[in-house]
Amino acid sequence: MNKMNKLILCYIPTNLCNLKCEYCLVSQVDGWHERKDIEFKYPIEHMIKAFSKERLGGECFINLTAQGETLLYKDIVALTKGLLEEGHSVEIITNATVTKRLDEILSFPEELLTNLFFKCSYHYEQIKDKKIEGIYWSNVKKIKESPCSFTIELMPYDKIASSIPDLCERCKKNAGAVCHATVGRDDATNGKNLLTKMSKDEYVNTWSVLKSDMFKLKMDLFGKKRKEFCYAGAWSLLVDLSSGEASQCYGRMNTQNIFKNLNKPIQFRPVGYSCMQPFCFNGHAHIAWGMIPEYNSPSYYNVRNRVCDDGTNWVKGGCEKLFKQKLYDNNRQYNRFEKFINTITNPFFLFVKLFHDIPGVKRKARKLYKLLTGKFKQNSSK
Repeated sequence: MNKMNKLILCYIPTNLCNLKCEYCLVSQVDGWHERKDIEFKYPIEHMIKAFSKERLGGECFINLTAQGETLLYKDIVALTKGLLEEGHSVEIITNATVTKRLDEILSFPEELLTNLFFKCSYHYEQIKDKKIEGIYWSNVKKIKESPCSFTIELMPYDKIASSIPDLCERCKKNAGAVCHATVGRDDATNGKNLLTKMSKDEYVNTWSVLKSDMFKLKMDLFGKKRKEFCYAGAWSLLVDLSSGEASQCYGRMNTQNIFKNLNKPIQFRPVGYSCMQPFCFNGHAHIAWGMIPEYNSPSYYNVRNRVCDDGTNWVKGGCEKLFKQKLYDNNRQYNRFEKFINTITNPFFLFVKLFHDIPGVKRKARKLYKLLTGKFKQNSSK
């Protein structure tokens, strides 16, 4: 069985989307629906070489997420195929309504598709009883009948709470099981508060009826500062595909460019005890994959899979074998002395890297200023 070596999160900074969801920050900005392809500094072939198994240390699980709809990125088909052919497993975050691109991807050979996973966002209110709902469920069924794996993920918010029975029925009818649920957060607040007017208890009680391991894990992590030693940065990486700039994790400055010089080794340095986030808001991936070995969490298989009424599973084939793994079983962990050295040298490491990412530091400083003054919320609500 192939062992998963690292989690690589690839960010595609394109705003283009074909849905307008009230809880999504992207759709609140001018030009969200216009095709304004930004310039990518490197061709797809170069990116694939940058993500070679040799450079990354083995087989990786590579997540592809655009700021808008991922399947509207013009090179998504070639990028996906190239990464699969390199021997990685790939996850595409999508609203599952871009049929042409989806059909192109589903035409890949079976030996590639078995290692491909689709996270199909379920935007219930935006597609309900519209022509696009038929397109959505038709595409979900195509994925389900293919060698690929998938999940249906709902963004739970107050407006649709009364529609839970209906949305569950639609999921069971078309996908064979009830959807999973993520947790909405208000990024216009410094503490990334719950995106709801309910109390936390009311919110949990309302959405727990979905019996989603993903929702439960995210709520267990919500608002709780992680103080354990975290291997994000060593066992994972966050990469901007438009430039190759990479950081250890979310909310941290870029510390290297992995596209610029393919002969230069990639630095894999753990965040350790220096996480600055109020809580692990991407814990359904980082924690589930085992970035914090001490945290006893369900596997990524548990937070993504559902068993259908007919006994089939959403996650199958190569993805099933991969998703049941933990990164701490496949990678060497630091001893106490190594953790100590990492901790005392981290400030110096970050100071030196300030000069690598001065534009990024300025950008984060502006965002912090807006958060503290309330201007971020004003701008995002326009």
